[in-house]
Amino acid sequence: MPYVVRGIGLSAAIAGRYRGRGVIFMLHSVVGDDVFYPDEMLRCPVGRLEGTLRWLKASGAEFVSIDEAIARLSGPPVGFFAAFTFDDGYADNLTHALPVMTRHNAPFTVYVTTGMVTGNIDAWWFGLAALIRARDHIELAGQHFNCADSAAKQRTFLEIESRIHGDYATLPAVKTLIDANGIDCNALALAEGLTRDQLRELASHPLATIGGHTTTHINLAKAPASVVEHELRDNRAFLEEAIQAPVRHFAYPFGNANACGPREAGIAKAAGFLSAATTRRGGIFPQHLDHLHA
Repeated sequence: MPYVVRGIGLSAAIAGRYRGRGVIFMLHSVVGDDVFYPDEMLRCPVGRLEGTLRWLKASGAEFVSIDEAIARLSGPPVGFFAAFTFDDGYADNLTHALPVMTRHNAPFTVYVTTGMVTGNIDAWWFGLAALIRARDHIELAGQHFNCADSAAKQRTFLEIESRIHGDYATLPAVKTLIDANGIDCNALALAEGLTRDQLRELASHPLATIGGHTTTHINLAKAPASVVEHELRDNRAFLEEAIQAPVRHFAYPFGNANACGPREAGIAKAAGFLSAATTRRGGIFPQHLDHLHA
């Protein structure tokens, strides 16, 4: 958090230098406070979102859209900003997140994967969460994972997810285990994703911006350039047809150094996106104007 540096004895000048002009928050699903999910890092309880917005507002942060965040980088500082984004295209971004954002007059961007609407998506994380939720233990690549209680289920999900993001060569074994247990990841995504009508309803709200997030949510860095281009262009075309409005912003699936780099940034720029967000941690600085697609 940008204001933490003031609490550890640093001067306001130093704090201002290292916190940047603002931050972009990355969220995914927004759920009820009393609902358990093994994939807790993808699920923000309504109360936590509400509390975060209140804390930021009390700290003096200004809530801005992604377009306003970019615009603020080209001029003199006018206050610290916070831009909120939600990845993938969960229906609960409409049903749970929108009411909270509206109460705080906080703009936000939803980066929508086509497959969350159509059901055609590489949503292995849904399958992994469903598997862990249903089992007291699982075996993966010769290792035993305890899933007997809620805490153990969450630890197991985080550990396996971390392994995947550290080495995507481990993903096929995870998918094989999911399939062997009869779990349909596409059906799970379709059940959680925005419908076309919900997508249009969300896009019509003055606080909401719809952005691109590929067609099938694959790791772009592992795909041929031609596939990456299709994933971006087809996703943008699908969304623009659905909402009848331009889609100018994009976020890379997974967004880490193993999932996107200079090649993907060049393709995103060529595809016509104004910006493309990674999951790299840190504040937003004026220098980001020189690489808006990273």
